[in-house]
Amino acid sequence: MTLSFASLQDLIEANKANSDSWRPLVPVFDEALGGVTPETAFVLIGRNKHGEVVTTQAARIYDWPGTSLKDEAASLRMFFADPDAAFARGDRCKITTPIAEKISGRVVFSGAVWYRRDFRGKDLATIQSRIARAYAFTRWNSDFTIGMMADAVIAGGLAERAGYTKIEHSCIELVASPLGAMRCGLGWMQSDELLADLAAIMDRVNAPAIGPRIAEDANH
Repeated sequence: MTLSFASLQDLIEANKANSDSWRPLVPVFDEALGGVTPETAFVLIGRNKHGEVVTTQAARIYDWPGTSLKDEAASLRMFFADPDAAFARGDRCKITTPIAEKISGRVVFSGAVWYRRDFRGKDLATIQSRIARAYAFTRWNSDFTIGMMADAVIAGGLAERAGYTKIEHSCIELVASPLGAMRCGLGWMQSDELLADLAAIMDRVNAPAIGPRIAEDANH
């Protein structure tokens, strides 16, 4: 698999082309609905040897010096360029975990995570999620990284594999066009936890293989 940067439009097209295994994108990454720009987001797309899109991930930066995740989500400013129109459609978001009031400053929203069915179960989340977080931190010097994941996705272990240090289960009620209604959990981490997690992963990757040595010692 080859991982490369792509445009927001590439992400939308990949989402529509794989609607059989991927729900519509959260409006956070939709330029028309969400007001996101290439300066406030990036997209990673993985392709197989045939050039077919098999994985995606995206991130968006928010600057909330005087407000919080709870306020920005409840007001729908986090999701939509026109919150009033969204409320009129019936969209809404309620976050019940108290930590949402403390998540502020430079906040990276990580999402648009998708793996084609034949690329699931290969532990790509462990690698791809950390690549995205590392790039987001070096680009934006974030204070927090957050992700909203369906309860079923969290139950399947994706949040842990992706390296989230804290998970608030089933604390988000979200109705957002065109995604629809979802009950979600919140994964979150501060920058020091992000850096510690990256260091631990690199240590694991760089650790020398000890299997053959153990086998050799056992023979003596």
